[in-house]
Amino acid sequence: MQFSELDRYKTGVLVPVFSLKTKKSLGTGEFLDLIEMGKWCADAGLDLIQLLPVNDTGSDPSPYSALSAYALHPLFVRISELPEYKDLAGKRDDIDKAIKTLKKLEKNPRLLYHEVLEQKLAILHRIFQAEREAIQGDAAFGKWMKNNAWVKEYAVFRSIKQQNEYRSWQEWPEHRDISPDAISRLWSAGHYEEYNHFYAWLQFRLEQQFVKAAKALEKMGITLKGDIPILMNEDSADVWAHRDIFHLELRAGAPPDMFAELGQNWGFPIYNWERLKERDYDWWKLRLQQAEKFYEAYRIDHVLGFFRIWSVPQRQKEGILGYFNPSQLIHRHELHGMGFDDGRITWLAEPHLRGHQIHNAFGSAAIEVIARCFRKLGNEDLYLFRDEIDGERAILEQPFEDRMKNQLLQLYRDRAFIAVEDDVFAASWTYRNCSRYQDLSDQEKHLLEELVSRRGWESEQLWERHGEELLTFMRNTVPMLTCAEDLGVVPDCVPRVLERLGILGLKIPRWARRWGQPGDPYIPHVEYPFLSVCAPSVHDTSTLREWWEYEDGSEDFWASLGIPGACPPDYSAGTARTVIRRLLDAGSAIAVFQIQDFFALDDNYRVEDSRSERVNIPGTVQERNWSYRIPMTLEDLKKNNDFSSLIAELSEERRRKSP
Repeated sequence: MQFSELDRYKTGVLVPVFSLKTKKSLGTGEFLDLIEMGKWCADAGLDLIQLLPVNDTGSDPSPYSALSAYALHPLFVRISELPEYKDLAGKRDDIDKAIKTLKKLEKNPRLLYHEVLEQKLAILHRIFQAEREAIQGDAAFGKWMKNNAWVKEYAVFRSIKQQNEYRSWQEWPEHRDISPDAISRLWSAGHYEEYNHFYAWLQFRLEQQFVKAAKALEKMGITLKGDIPILMNEDSADVWAHRDIFHLELRAGAPPDMFAELGQNWGFPIYNWERLKERDYDWWKLRLQQAEKFYEAYRIDHVLGFFRIWSVPQRQKEGILGYFNPSQLIHRHELHGMGFDDGRITWLAEPHLRGHQIHNAFGSAAIEVIARCFRKLGNEDLYLFRDEIDGERAILEQPFEDRMKNQLLQLYRDRAFIAVEDDVFAASWTYRNCSRYQDLSDQEKHLLEELVSRRGWESEQLWERHGEELLTFMRNTVPMLTCAEDLGVVPDCVPRVLERLGILGLKIPRWARRWGQPGDPYIPHVEYPFLSVCAPSVHDTSTLREWWEYEDGSEDFWASLGIPGACPPDYSAGTARTVIRRLLDAGSAIAVFQIQDFFALDDNYRVEDSRSERVNIPGTVQERNWSYRIPMTLEDLKKNNDFSSLIAELSEERRRKSP
C-alpha cells in the first residue's frame, strides 16, 4: 500500500483484530470485520486504524510470538466467505453444525483462544478435504504459491510440527537440521502432502480476505497501520529454515532497571546482522514487502534493538549477565596494558569464594555443594565454579532446594566482567557492585571506570551508524509510512537518526517527561514533535481510565494539560471528554487511542471494572492476556449516532488544523 504524504494530522484507533466483533464473528474478530470497523471510523471522524501483529502464533496467544514472519493467523479467516465453503452448498450439514458450535463461543466476553483456534482449524480442514482436488488444481492458487516461496517452508514446518504433537523443532526426532532441497522433498512427501497443501491454501485465502479489507479501508480514506515485531520466536519456521541469520546462542532482553532488578530475558534469538548484510537483508526486505500488501503505515516494535540489543547468553535465565550487541568491547591486551595480569582478569571475570564463605552460606550441605558446583584453586582455600556450571540454567538444574539455588545464583552473578569470547569482555551492568571490584585500589578502579566510559562513548557512535544503516534500508524498501516504538532508556543517537530519516517516534503521555529535571515534569503534549505518534495508552499499558483509578500521576498530568481547576478523583465520562479533547491538541502527526479509551466517553459503554479492559500485562502469563473483545458488535456500535458524533466533534479541530 502507498502512504499518501504526511501533510495533515491524523486521528486513529488502536484495536487488535481478535478484539473485533460483528454479527458474522465466530468467537474472534476476523480480517473482514475491519470493513465494519472502517465504516464506524468514518462516522466517528477517525482516519487511521492501528492493529497488533497478525501473524500465525500457533498455540501461543501472544501476537508477538510468531511462528512465521510472513504467515497470517488462521484465527482471522472468515469461513463463510471461502469459495470452497460456498461450493459445498447442500453438502455441508456436518460443517454447518460445527460452525454453530463454534458460534456459541461468541457468547464469551473474552477470546477463548485455544478453543476457538482448535475448532476453527478442524472446520477448515474438513472444508479442505472435501474440496482438496479442486484446490490443488486451482491455477490461481498455484500462481500464488509460486509468487510466495516462503509458504512452502512455513507449510512444511507446520506439518512436521503437527506430526510431532506441536513440540518445538529442537525436540523433533528428525528434520531438525534442514536445507532448501530437503524442504522441497518434504513438500511432496506423501505423509506430509495433505497438510502442506492445507496450510498453504489457508494462507492463500487469508491473504485474499485481508487484502480485500485493506483495499476497502483505502477507499474509505482510512489508513491501516500494522505492527512488525523486531524479534522472532525460536520455535518458528524462519529460525528453523534460516538459522544462519540468527545467533541462537544469544537471547534478546533488557538490562536491570527499577522494575526488574535482574533484567529481562525475552527468550527470542537475536539477529546475525553481518550475515543478513551479506544477503542484502533479503529476509527483512521480503518481510516488509509482505506487510506492504496490507498496510499504508507500520510500527517497528522495539526500534532500539536495531541500534543495539541487550544480548543474554542462552545458558542464562535472567537478563543481568547480558551485554549490548553490537558494542565496543574490552580486550585482554588492553587490560594487560593497564597492569592487570591474567590472574587479575580472572579475579574480576569469575566469582572466587573462600571456603568459609561456602560453609557459612550452605552449612551442612556445603560439602555436597562444593562437590557438585565448585573446584578448588590450587592449594588455596579458594573455589571457582566448575566448568560445567556455565550459566544460571546449570545451577537451576542442581538437586537443591530453591533457597540454596538462589544463594548459588547470587554468588554466580557476582562478577565485574562478562567473557564474550576468550580474550574479549564486557563490563557487567552491575560491575561496581562486584565484591572483588571493591577490593581494587582507587587507581585500578579509576582506570577501569575510565575504560568502561570510553567504550560506552565509542559504542554510541557504533550504534548510530548501525541503526541508521538498518533503518535506511527498511524505509527505502517499501512506500509505507515508518513509525517506531522508541520507549525505554533511549540512547541519544536514536532520536537523531529517526529525525534524519523522517521516522515517527512514539509518545505515551504518562511516560513523556523531562527526566532528571526537578519533579520529572511532564512534557506538554502540544510540544510533541510533528514526527511522532501520541498514544495515551497501548496494549502493554493500562487504559487511561485504569491508570487514573489505580495508578499514580493523574494530578500532575491534569495540570500539564493546562486544564483549570482541581484534578477529578474519578475518571468519569465528563473527565474522559476533557482529557481526550486536550490530548487531541498534541503536536504529533498521529494521535491514536485504544478503543477502550473511547468507550470511557459514554456511560453506556463504561464497564464496571476498568481493569477488565486491559489487553496485556507484561511479564505475566494469564488467560486474560491477549483476550480482550469489544462488548458489542460493530453493527450495533455504528447505530449509536450520538457516540460517533461525539468522537467526530472531539477530533474536528484536529482535522482542520494545518501542520
